This record gives sequence, structure tokens and C-alpha cells, in this order.
Amino acid sequence: MAYTGVTASLAIGDKTIAYISNFSIEETRDMIEIGRFGNACKEKMPALYAWTASADGTADFAAESGQTLLRDAMVNGAKLEAKFYLDTVRGVYLHGNAYVESFSVDVSAEDRANVSIGLSGTDALTLVTPAS
Repeated sequence: MAYTGVTASLAIGDKTIAYISNFSIEETRDMIEIGRFGNACKEKMPALYAWTASADGTADFAAESGQTLLRDAMVNGAKLEAKFYLDTVRGVYLHGNAYVESFSVDVSAEDRANVSIGLSGTDALTLVTPAS
């Protein structure tokens, strides 16, 4: 199954955020190095897991766009439920709770106003797929 921007969207709770043109998710796992007497090689083992996400789009702070939810959550330090839809038709998405770590608006005389949002996950990011 191939996913494209035509089937993708970003939702906070049950509210789809309007005018988002792209999002990116990064999942990481820290690795602990273990050394032992008599071994010439280091061993590594997995430790803490984390995820971050970013989204960009056209700025729109009308109530129905949902972008105000993100800014308010950043200012108030509120945790949000984020859903990153890869396929809205089939219901395939990544889901997790996060805080808004950054929120910026960029305005240029030659272009529209753009918004950039950075999220920092507070728990595991879960892949949700429909039951076959």
C-alpha cells in the first residue's frame, strides 16, 4: 500500500487541522553501551524510546481550522492527542499524546503566511490499522 498526501491529514483529538501541507514523524530509541572486562567490543542494548513530529502549512487562525488549538496548547502547556493519518479512507494512522514544543508563523510579502508546529511525544506512538 502506498500512501500519499492526498490521503493524509493531521488531527488533534477528533478535530482535523486545516491547511496542513506536510508532516514528519521521527521515532528514536536510545542505545546504552555496555563494556565488559576482557571484551574487545562494546555491546549495545536498547533503552528509552521517544518520538517527535513537525507539521507545516498555511496559517489560518479561524476557529474552524483547528490551528488555534495547537497554539493554545503550546501557551498553556496542555497535552494533546495527535493522530497522523496516512490513509483517511482506510483508517491507517499513527496515534500518541504530545505537547506542542514549538509554534511559529512566517509571513512574507511574496507569499502566504505559513505555520510550523513541533510536537514532542509523551508516550509510545501507536500504528493503528483496520482489522482485515
